[in-house]
Amino acid sequence: MNKKLISILIANLFIAAPVFAQDTFKLEGSVSLGGVSVDDDDAVDAAKLNQFRDLSDGGLLGFDLRGRGARYWLDLFGENLGRDDYYVNLRGGMYDVFKYRLYSDQLKHNFLFGGLTPYANAGGTNITATLPSTNTATWNSVDIAYKRRDTGAMFEFQGASPWYFRVDGNQVEQSGNKLGASSQGMSPGNGMVDLVLPTEFSTRNASVEGGYAAKTMHFSVSWLTSKFENDNEVVNWYNGFYKGTDTTYLPFDNKYSRIAANGTIRKLPLNSTLAVRFTKDKLDSDGFLGATVLGANGASLTTLPNAGSFDGKVENKTWTLALASSPMRGLDTRLYYNKIDRDDKSTHVTFTGTASSGTPYENEPYSFERDNWGVDAYWRVNRQNRVGVGYDVLDIERHRFDFDESKDKRWFVEWKTSMLENVSARVKYQDLTRDSNFLLANDGTGPQDVAYWNRFLQAYDAANLDQKSWKATLDFSPAEFLDISIEGITKENKYRDMTLGRLKDTRRELYASLSYGNPDTARFTVFGDVENVKYDSRHRVVGAATQTGAYDPATPATAQNYNWEGTARDKNWAFGVAVDFPATEKLMVKASAVYYKTDGSLDFAAPSVIAAATYPQAVANYDDSKRTSFNLKGIYAFSKSLSITAGYAYEKYDYKDAQVDGFRYVIPGNAGADSYMMGYNANPQYKANILYGFVTWKF
Repeated sequence: MNKKLISILIANLFIAAPVFAQDTFKLEGSVSLGGVSVDDDDAVDAAKLNQFRDLSDGGLLGFDLRGRGARYWLDLFGENLGRDDYYVNLRGGMYDVFKYRLYSDQLKHNFLFGGLTPYANAGGTNITATLPSTNTATWNSVDIAYKRRDTGAMFEFQGASPWYFRVDGNQVEQSGNKLGASSQGMSPGNGMVDLVLPTEFSTRNASVEGGYAAKTMHFSVSWLTSKFENDNEVVNWYNGFYKGTDTTYLPFDNKYSRIAANGTIRKLPLNSTLAVRFTKDKLDSDGFLGATVLGANGASLTTLPNAGSFDGKVENKTWTLALASSPMRGLDTRLYYNKIDRDDKSTHVTFTGTASSGTPYENEPYSFERDNWGVDAYWRVNRQNRVGVGYDVLDIERHRFDFDESKDKRWFVEWKTSMLENVSARVKYQDLTRDSNFLLANDGTGPQDVAYWNRFLQAYDAANLDQKSWKATLDFSPAEFLDISIEGITKENKYRDMTLGRLKDTRRELYASLSYGNPDTARFTVFGDVENVKYDSRHRVVGAATQTGAYDPATPATAQNYNWEGTARDKNWAFGVAVDFPATEKLMVKASAVYYKTDGSLDFAAPSVIAAATYPQAVANYDDSKRTSFNLKGIYAFSKSLSITAGYAYEKYDYKDAQVDGFRYVIPGNAGADSYMMGYNANPQYKANILYGFVTWKF
């Protein structure tokens, strides 16, 4: 835990004590002390179990303190103190004069426990190895994880109301290492390696805001500055294919700043409220450019960049205007306009191609202008029914190689009703149409030119689109203490004018829950959720570029050149039940069980001219997982001020994926093109039994 923060919190309490003594100040709260023991011996790699939490054996400490007086107030909360996932928060102030906050929030992101690597100094800036190395008994063990800690403070002065002033500051630190990877050559067949990259990042943020806040209007101006620093910007590692030292570049230091102005005016004619906002921000990042790449036997090949350094600079401007009105009883309207200008002034860099590629490489600074306007209105037909309609237009002009303009037109209609007693329902339909200007429709000189098939492959984030979606919700209470909720969502995207790439995707979701019982005594809850997602796509294989129409998808299929189609499916199920009931006057029992399952699959379809031995096979295990959890907890109250909590939790996680089935640390290749893995996601499955207990004292 952050010792400096603890010192500040304790000092704050002692300094505040004399002040509170002069006030009718009342303190109350609780302190909890206990421990946890975890049996995870069945886990080959327990990193998944501990991915974002600390389930190591040890103590548990937490507190919750609340103070209220005639003039001052105070809240102090802490949990998991002394562990990797602790959180502590102090808030307080003087009513209508000032308020403040101090906090620290930490978690640990675990990627891999007990991995193996042929590299020495993994996680450092100079990673070495003697390759080839296929005997894993000689490899080094490695754990991959980093800690992230966010520590900050806030102070707001309200003593000159309606004027106010606020300052915020925080520092986010990441320390440890994370998983990385790199190809070893210019081709996928040259092998790849897993790397452990150092993670020593620090981001410092500070902001100030001042404004005027009254019942009929609010104005504010704020300024934010942020600085990111990385202690290790370059990592050198041994490349087994090129037989030399290779280089991986990590994020460079950067600076960010933003100025914003907001204004809101209420009680205008037609019961209107007008809100405006303007922001301007800038992101700067400077770094040097590597001028060489590796060649055969570690030889350096000069790539001759047209600039010796990279000057990253992106500027954004946003404008927002919204007018909400109630021109007559039962009618609510809203008009809005949003604009974003992104200007990427970063250095445009061109690298000379290597001998193997012969073509230059260049970055693509990305700028755009986005205009968005719309209107919606809701009319209360009667006490039980309300209908709404809306229309929205989004215009985008991009500096991009494939699409330069897009226009999205969206409209919706919605109905909310409570015609039946204790029943409320809502149905919404939305329709969206996107039309874009495709710039590659005339690429290539003919079907024998590889650039020709650019005409048929479009990025689906900007391609012409027809989208239709429905959402329906139903909430009703047929009896006292009985609540039932149902929600359904369906969405379909059809990409118009697509020959290759994604053609269509659909999503279906259904959620239902039922709760019964008095929340003050016994309560039973059960829920279920089902989600289905399907992606349809078409692709082309060109194995003989000299055949007639090689790069034209309309050309009849041959054994070397053909189109094939793929369908990816994701099916997810979740089910859970929870019970709270008083076993005796002093014993409260809480139990819950949750089960979820993800089932992914890939199916392929190709013409029959392909040889049976090479025909694509369906993949059944595609990101399949199961997770079962059970928790039983009892809370026994010895008195109003003393209680004991004891519990047992069980978790079981199973994972299947064709990408890691039959995992091997080494995939042999020819002429040094071996691939070396560390074991990430090779054995994420686990089974854990967790016992915990703590004593709570309330005062």
